Amino acid sequence: MKELKKISKHRVRKIFLLFIVIAITAVTLVVETYAWFIGLSTVSTSNFDIQVSSAGGLEVSLDGEHWKSGNDKLTISQTTITSTSGSGDHAYSGNTNKWPTSGLVPLSSPGIIDDTVGRLKFFEKTSLSATPGGYRIVANRVDNYTVTNGNLVSEADGYVAFDLFIRNGTGTQYSNDNYICASANNCAAEYIYLMKNPIATVDGSTNYGAANSLRVGFYLLAGTKARGASVSTITGLGCDSTTSSTTNIKKICSSTRDNRKYYYNMWEPNKKVHTSSIVTYFNSACKRRATDGSYTTNACNILNTTSNWDSFVIRDTIVASDNVDIYDGNNSYVGSVYNPTDNPTGKLDSVGTYMSPETSTVYSVSNQLFTLAGNSITKVRVYIWLEGQDIDNYDVVSKNSNVRISFGLTKDIYGVGS
Repeated sequence: MKELKKISKHRVRKIFLLFIVIAITAVTLVVETYAWFIGLSTVSTSNFDIQVSSAGGLEVSLDGEHWKSGNDKLTISQTTITSTSGSGDHAYSGNTNKWPTSGLVPLSSPGIIDDTVGRLKFFEKTSLSATPGGYRIVANRVDNYTVTNGNLVSEADGYVAFDLFIRNGTGTQYSNDNYICASANNCAAEYIYLMKNPIATVDGSTNYGAANSLRVGFYLLAGTKARGASVSTITGLGCDSTTSSTTNIKKICSSTRDNRKYYYNMWEPNKKVHTSSIVTYFNSACKRRATDGSYTTNACNILNTTSNWDSFVIRDTIVASDNVDIYDGNNSYVGSVYNPTDNPTGKLDSVGTYMSPETSTVYSVSNQLFTLAGNSITKVRVYIWLEGQDIDNYDVVSKNSNVRISFGLTKDIYGVGS
């Protein structure tokens, strides 16, 4: 599917800002050892609060029943995403939300949702050994997908995961087909964008690897017609939903490359920000590999503090005999990197899809997240994690540092091409 054409100035003037502002505040980080590149680390997530507000016909909910909009903010925290009752914000009974009891742990994700269970694929490092130009890596998939006796295991520790319901009140007609565009100039869907200047910091600064390796993923699981939908229908939306025009239920659960920016997206707040210590380390440690996998004495492409650097994330189990280096791709060696034509069994994926919102233009293809049908309720699975394959995940943060993430979403109620 071709990328969407940039919205014209005329279109931008028609944009109606329909926003969700999400702020993650006071995340206490306690690094026990080091980050991904050196050893295993644990980062505590106490006092991890998210506030969500909306306006202009867009409402949000954790339980699919109690909706908030405008200045009436939805609070997402350890309590609200794990509790299923009470007078305040809470999730729905039977949810699979996860608050990591052991804290945030560097993991790697190719950004692919397992459409059989509606869970994001994660991989954890099991060992590292030094090489002449980096580190040899061994990794296994995190088990958040096993079904035993009909029951799915819970999400694993090490990341945050929760369901967010979005009710889009715009429009009177609902269609399962309106979640995606037929073309850039034929789109009944409504586009959701990141707002200008979102941030992720540690103690008010991006001078920490933890802040610069944070990722947020948004995955549309399923949607239904807003008017007349029962609570049980809303909360029951998922990868096992039945796609039918007669039932007004749309199963989505797609993370193929062509469907990014329609059905899912990922956000790396500080894609273009790197600390001076990480730059120095990378430029001295990373050495190029020849086509046969041997290391040379030549340095990798030089990194600077504002480089737009892609992540080569783990996409499959890695064993020692695979000879995968943590810098593969960055060191010009593509033998382990996924290519659907030349190397479909590659262990790493060159993921240039992690987005860093442009600050010069707000509503453009560069920061489009996904699309929503009019008159719809959509279950969105949200993930927050530290990407271990991010080169920034080398730096060590100080004990009791505070991480803050804030971002907003805007909606074009007219839809591109109308």
